[in-house]
Amino acid sequence: MKNNLIAVFTVFTISLMGQGNSPFSINGPGDIFGTNFNNNFSQAGIGASTRYNNQINPLNPASYSAVRFTIGEIGVFSSTNTYQENGISDTKNHTNLSGFTLGFPLGNNWGMAMGINPYSKQNYSYFITDPGITGVDYIYEANGGLSNVFLGTGYKYKGISLGVNGTFLFGRLEEVSKVKYSDDEFKSVRFQNFSNVKGFSWNTGIQYDIDLNEELFFTAGASYALQAKFNTSNHLKANYFSVADIENSNGDIVSAEFHETEHIIDEENTPTEGTLILPQNIQAGITIGEQDNWTLSLETAFSEWENYSLNSSKNTLKNSRKIILGGSIIPNIQALGKSNYWKSIKYNFGLKYGLSQVVYNNEQLPEYGINFGLNLPLKKFKYETETFGSMVNISIGYMHRGNNASTSINEDYINLNLSIILNDKWFIKRKFN
Repeated sequence: MKNNLIAVFTVFTISLMGQGNSPFSINGPGDIFGTNFNNNFSQAGIGASTRYNNQINPLNPASYSAVRFTIGEIGVFSSTNTYQENGISDTKNHTNLSGFTLGFPLGNNWGMAMGINPYSKQNYSYFITDPGITGVDYIYEANGGLSNVFLGTGYKYKGISLGVNGTFLFGRLEEVSKVKYSDDEFKSVRFQNFSNVKGFSWNTGIQYDIDLNEELFFTAGASYALQAKFNTSNHLKANYFSVADIENSNGDIVSAEFHETEHIIDEENTPTEGTLILPQNIQAGITIGEQDNWTLSLETAFSEWENYSLNSSKNTLKNSRKIILGGSIIPNIQALGKSNYWKSIKYNFGLKYGLSQVVYNNEQLPEYGINFGLNLPLKKFKYETETFGSMVNISIGYMHRGNNASTSINEDYINLNLSIILNDKWFIKRKFN
């Protein structure tokens, strides 16, 4: 089990980028992932007030105090994005590893967790044609993203849990602009602006949980991420390129770019230093439920995107806010036999509505979504009085961003999240007769 978890982590760190395409990723550091770990995604982002003994909830590190087993989670995230503007639509898809986390108890009411997950994706492409100038296109593209590595701990004392995550943010943002001529008399040119980002930040959390009676429990919680400043190393490259028609593998004639290897501008060896400022975030809410039966959560989240800045550039973003309703139900966790398997499945759901940080035509765009998920238990084990086991998770979500006006950009996402959670007991003191 230990070797399996370590091997999974090694494979995951090899590839974290390679995201999809969204016209709104031109804003800020790109489209923000949020958390794609199963218990958060399947409930539409719930996490400030939830805690589990067999799953990791990185959204609120105070929840680590509930961890009773060694837990590993790895998942795959796939998103199909359809966007429309003025009657024209396009569909893009991307699939990527969604995150890895490893957690374990350090003692009674004390746990820790570590992991890695994508933070944002930046990948768009569009062009502008000047009606007053024939045969020239202005093309704007971007590719890249940011990722988080985190390490945290949480401790509980007399019903109050406190936790903290230390995070290391890293990645590259690349913006490309081209002036493309259809006439060979002029040379087309490409400019590439690179920003390599790295730095540390913190987020904290608090939870208070109490048993209302022998069956019901209540949890209130909040998580807070400080506004953080990260270092950037920036450089510009530029080169000429030509355009020609070629035949692709399908026999179709397509236009292709041929870039000169010699750069007319190359500042890679003389980069300029700058800063990336990410906003403070707060999420808070309450959860009520019956252990191993059902939960119902209500939370609200706020992000101060108006303070975002990349190398002192102008910021057009607005503060985002949303409200989230989520929950889960297990018909009968003790159900035995194949015919009763469906009763032992955990069914998750979540709804969210709010204002995104994106502004289009001077209007802050709303977004809303609905998510569903299944936690499919695998073989269970028993240690002393505790029963534990691994599970496979399947979740699907729909999200819409836009005001539905025909003159605005509207996006519809279908997101699929597949993950596996491995549970085991480590550091057990063996007894011999």
